[in-house]
Amino acid sequence: MPDKLNHLPAKSRDVALGFTKSLEAAFVNNLLSVILYGSAAGGEFIEGKSDINTLIVLNKISITELDSIMKAAKDFTKKGLAIPLIFDTNHIATSLDTFPIEFSDMRQRHILLFGTDPLENAKIETKNLRFQCERELKSIIINLRRGYLQSAGRKENIQSLLVNSHSSVIAACRGLIYLSGKTPSDSIDSLIAEVKSIYNIETEAISRVWHLKKGKSDGKPELTSLLNDYSCEISKLAAAVDKM
Repeated sequence: MPDKLNHLPAKSRDVALGFTKSLEAAFVNNLLSVILYGSAAGGEFIEGKSDINTLIVLNKISITELDSIMKAAKDFTKKGLAIPLIFDTNHIATSLDTFPIEFSDMRQRHILLFGTDPLENAKIETKNLRFQCERELKSIIINLRRGYLQSAGRKENIQSLLVNSHSSVIAACRGLIYLSGKTPSDSIDSLIAEVKSIYNIETEAISRVWHLKKGKSDGKPELTSLLNDYSCEISKLAAAVDKM
């Protein structure tokens, strides 16, 4: 098990393993699976910025079980552990059509930390994936516009708006690549380039926001102009999906 996590910084690896052990101690026969997914399972994980995402599968779920998970997570939430996703035995199978992007990504990038793999036989329907890609991209556009109005034009607020939106944009981009029948790269830069190549749509602003998020922006970008270009690129991707 630890060998599968060697790509993670030691502190983040300890969080994933420590939380899993706490769950094993809290539950006996009720715990079926624990998986690590997202950038921590493969991708450009940034310690201190990227979340450590986990999914837990239980036989039964009530407030008692949620209390146990809350206690197990207590020592790890300040160290990067995100609020886990919690499913019962049938919930995943009946949710594949509702969250096809998330489950496509989990299926492609996850590490089994405990129990049986809940995603081994997951099948994602293309029509559901296309619908969610379009919905997510259009939702991002709406939220960017609302966020700009709330920013009062302040530079720090616009920068936060851009940076905080980027994970959702990348998740949608991963969905776009799955939709094309290909497997997205773990490298964010390569992923953005793949979207540009497949859909023939400029993605320079999406790439610039990624560099801004990493703190590697060249100079001080004109944030209002960047937000405008970023929104336009996302709108063009949404329009492309709408025509599929």
